[in-house]
Amino acid sequence: MKSKLLNREHARSKYVYLNTRKCKACWQCIENCPNHVIGKIDFHWHKHALIIENNKCSGCLNCVKTCQFGAFSKVVETEGVSKKSQHVLMPFLVNNILIISGFIMILSGLILQLGFHVGRQINSNHEMTINYEQIREIKTSKMVLNFNYYDWSLVHKCSIIIFSLLMIYHIYIHWKWYKGVFAKRLIIKNFQAISLSVIFLLVAITGLVPWFIDLLNYNSILKLILIELHDKLALLLIIYLILHVIKRNNWFISAYQKLRR
Repeated sequence: MKSKLLNREHARSKYVYLNTRKCKACWQCIENCPNHVIGKIDFHWHKHALIIENNKCSGCLNCVKTCQFGAFSKVVETEGVSKKSQHVLMPFLVNNILIISGFIMILSGLILQLGFHVGRQINSNHEMTINYEQIREIKTSKMVLNFNYYDWSLVHKCSIIIFSLLMIYHIYIHWKWYKGVFAKRLIIKNFQAISLSVIFLLVAITGLVPWFIDLLNYNSILKLILIELHDKLALLLIIYLILHVIKRNNWFISAYQKLRR
């Protein structure tokens, strides 16, 4: 009996919420409820109203108007949505946009790597003033899916920025988890997630720094080295991202089901 009375369904319906602590057991709400939604606990040492038939509540709000102690209040329709947005919707959106931007980043990177590079690698005999496109023999005029090299490069850079910002936010909201892993020395147990974070940081740095060097119109051997590292690390990042998403597949399914309710 006790566990049943403490059930949440006895404190609210679709339209009203009952704060039993404010109830003074005057029973006016029971007398004014047309659908007999409200019942009572009437022990000598424990008295208050409770909602016994929440599915019969029609939202007439007679209980809210009748109760002079404010025990009943109207359920705000956006209350459930706001809580859902806070705990489920935002992480669900961020994670899905992460996947989409990550897919675009990977696709554009592979197209740049495989679609435009002819195959000749860096030669130490080349002068440092030679452009990266010349050293790698990139066909900048070639078209892949109606986009040339510079178009795909722009898509790749924009997707890196979006992915990086979302990853920073993702790490930020999971910062307590990171601190706990390091504080409790659980790095080995969470090696995959920690490795993914480290590889992401390295890929972001080796991808963005050459871009900034290029914006400054400064040709440097450092730019070429970083781009080569970026290409190799990006392949490793793809593997870790796929494993990370697969491992959290159940979370995506449960979050989607919660949002549909």
